[in-house]
Amino acid sequence: MSITGATDALPNRALESSPVLPTHRLRAWPPRPKPLDAASGGREARRQMLQRMRVFWNDQNRVHRERVQAEVKAAQSRQAEAHRYWDQHKAIVKQRWANHTGGRGETAVADIPEVATQWHPDNSARPEDVSATADREANRYLWQCPLGLGHEPWRATPKDRVRSGAGCPACRQLIRLSDIPTLAAQYRGPAPASDMKFAAHERVPWICRTWAVDPATGNWRPVEHHFEAVVKERALQTDACRVCAGYIIDDTNSLRTWFPEIADELDDPYIDSCRLPTSQHNASRKHRDDPDAAYARRPWICRHGHRWKATILNRVQGGGCPHCSRSGISKEQVRLVAELAGLMALVPPGSRDPRLPDGVPDFASHQIVVPPQYKPQHWRYRAVEVDAVFRTAAGTRIGVEYDGAFHHSTQRRDRRQYESEKSRVLVAAGLLDLLVHVRLGDLPALEAAEALAVPVPERSTPYQQACAAAVATEARFPGSLPGIEGYLAAGQPRSQDQADAYILAAWGELRPPRLRPERTTGPRRPRRLRETAPHPDSLLTPVGAPYKNPERPTETVRDYRCACGNSPRGTAVQAQVTSGNTRSCGCLRDQAKRQPRIPMSRAESQEVRTWARKQGFSVGTSGRVPGQITASYRLHKAGRSDALATNGLLDERRVQQWAQLNGMELGAKSRLRSEIWLAYAADCLSPGEPGGGVAEQRPAPTAFQEGLFDLNSPAPSWIRGASTAP
Repeated sequence: MSITGATDALPNRALESSPVLPTHRLRAWPPRPKPLDAASGGREARRQMLQRMRVFWNDQNRVHRERVQAEVKAAQSRQAEAHRYWDQHKAIVKQRWANHTGGRGETAVADIPEVATQWHPDNSARPEDVSATADREANRYLWQCPLGLGHEPWRATPKDRVRSGAGCPACRQLIRLSDIPTLAAQYRGPAPASDMKFAAHERVPWICRTWAVDPATGNWRPVEHHFEAVVKERALQTDACRVCAGYIIDDTNSLRTWFPEIADELDDPYIDSCRLPTSQHNASRKHRDDPDAAYARRPWICRHGHRWKATILNRVQGGGCPHCSRSGISKEQVRLVAELAGLMALVPPGSRDPRLPDGVPDFASHQIVVPPQYKPQHWRYRAVEVDAVFRTAAGTRIGVEYDGAFHHSTQRRDRRQYESEKSRVLVAAGLLDLLVHVRLGDLPALEAAEALAVPVPERSTPYQQACAAAVATEARFPGSLPGIEGYLAAGQPRSQDQADAYILAAWGELRPPRLRPERTTGPRRPRRLRETAPHPDSLLTPVGAPYKNPERPTETVRDYRCACGNSPRGTAVQAQVTSGNTRSCGCLRDQAKRQPRIPMSRAESQEVRTWARKQGFSVGTSGRVPGQITASYRLHKAGRSDALATNGLLDERRVQQWAQLNGMELGAKSRLRSEIWLAYAADCLSPGEPGGGVAEQRPAPTAFQEGLFDLNSPAPSWIRGASTAP
């Protein structure tokens, strides 16, 4: 290996451009996010605010990871450059020592220029007076790093520097935590960041500055998240704030902070609700031996003393006490069940609702457990819900289902297969003898022999629904409802007072108040204007984006350029151009005005007006008479009233198709111009012309006169052959 020019390849300050990082300070808070609307402060509003806060935290963590990745990549690039420098330095120094000509002890440090340039000035001796092979402990001299990275001088023997080619020990472990400013700003360990390796396995404390939402007001407040993490995981795996990520719970994201009403129902004194998350659902792998291994269920107790287990996510999303829950129960269902309870014996559910006062029947739904041998394999339900269960005088068990249009129509999902299977399974297992479905409105039919579908009008009253269900049940089991005749003859409900008592006890009100959206006092956000294409027959080409008309803010206008080239760029209402009402810059209108009109005498105009008034048609006292009225008058005057429609005028669709067959140009939106009406009348009055022959010899069919033919379909054969008729 030649050493000619080798010293030029090894500059004394090869990495002088690399920055020397100062002492890091804690990074300031990011910009404050926009305030949130706390609305009424209910659970749903808090859920939305919590979701917005999580999105903000996730965005901040993403930015943090991107910064750390970029800084680590830059630091590793500097380290790789330093390694290349010292590897080259080692090879050159060892080759120069191998080619030295002096005897043992005669070669000095100054004879190796690559090493001599690193001699520290604080040494007591000069490099010319020190042997290059000195290796005693007393011969350890100070050396300085030539890369200018701020490394402290180190001691080494000349023999190690010359014969082994040893370099700066600090450059071999170049990257420190201080070289990653984003992490150094959050570091709060006992040792300085400049002494901490960026890939250390030590767990040290950190601080993250961010913003958190106040659940009561929706305002953002500055907070500091304190957590511990391994240095290597934060630097190489780019782990962000563990509190923002949800791995550590504090006062900013705990269940107690966001949902105190749920935290108060926790039935475990050894669990701190201030350290519980707000979205835990799946169980960790450490608790797979738990009976509820699939889910992380917690014990809860409601204000009525009911105990149950559920996940935190289930509670936050609205799940409550299953014994007190009103899910699956509607007020309409309660009123129907109350009426039927006067005709059949109501079977109460398993446990009575403690909220109900004495004397009020329990109209809650039934949870019927199906034996495993009767349950279909694809069912994942533990129990089947039935709205009500009755027992007739003959001992027949009849279930009643209230099928509303919202949950049982096919717009959201098709429940017909499940409803049919449920009826079949309950009857086959001997749990019910019949399941009656009171189906409200226009719902699809059920196909199951064990189910009895009773359709009722959508606006029917509970009494009407009960009458329909009772009549259908009596028809299936004759004699099972002894009091049905008196109930039908009464013509009014009997048990709505009991239904009201149950609704007041369960809901607290008979009918919920209608919620009206609150008007916002702030400025409205401008709506983004949507671009629409011109009509296919338009001559206009859009230029630029649409904008609001400053004189009429309700109009959306746009600049257009016409294909005629006679006028510069103009402005038009975008909706008019899209619909075809405006098709040009005005050139088509000027062209239509220049077309010669069919001459019409003043005397004929007066006759047409007089005839139109007698027929009951509205015409003015001056101006041009509409072409349809003029053409109809000419046919009437010539004795061709058979060509007119029942209203005394020419049929517009018939004339329109005649114009299309003859290749005549229609007006905007396929309107008939005055010339077309008059030309059609003239064609009907000319026996030698095609229209005249058809009108006299081949009258149009009745279906065509009534406009039953589609104008877009091919013309019938007798119309296609009209042009060649004699």
